[in-house]
Amino acid sequence: METLLYFSLNFKTSIMPTKFLLPNRLKSVGWIIAIPAFILMILNLQFGFTFPFLDYAVKGLKNISFDNGFLFNIQYNNFTDEVGGVLLIIGLLLITFSKEKDEDEMISKLRLESLLWAVFINSVLIILSIILFYSGLFLKIMAYNICTTLILFIMRFNLTIYFERKKINKDNL
Repeated sequence: METLLYFSLNFKTSIMPTKFLLPNRLKSVGWIIAIPAFILMILNLQFGFTFPFLDYAVKGLKNISFDNGFLFNIQYNNFTDEVGGVLLIIGLLLITFSKEKDEDEMISKLRLESLLWAVFINSVLIILSIILFYSGLFLKIMAYNICTTLILFIMRFNLTIYFERKKINKDNL
């Protein structure tokens, strides 16, 4: 009996708190932001697609000078990748941290397990990337890796919920 009480107390404290989760309606807003931003980032990183209206140039020069010691001394840049990256992260954060319609202890447990799994898998991918890839290819992989943890979490969390609900519906029949 004492071990059962200990387990139940530890189980309740290990559940992810929902007070920091966003309202459920923001999940659909996140999808509306994330999907076009994801497509934009793929087009930008793979094919060099940019929006001309996001060009920034000073004195007509087309190079970046970091030699004067001031980090933000950019003389030319197109901000398509920055806008796309920020929108993608915002969309993924809205999806990831929005409550489910029926947020309960099981969902909280699945959320925590999925988060831990995503961080672990992402860490393994980063370690493999450090070992196997170098130079420009490594930088490109790290650019993709900015959102990998959130994407892995969303995939695992939604798949786990789907299979759990399917199992519960099968048991109820």
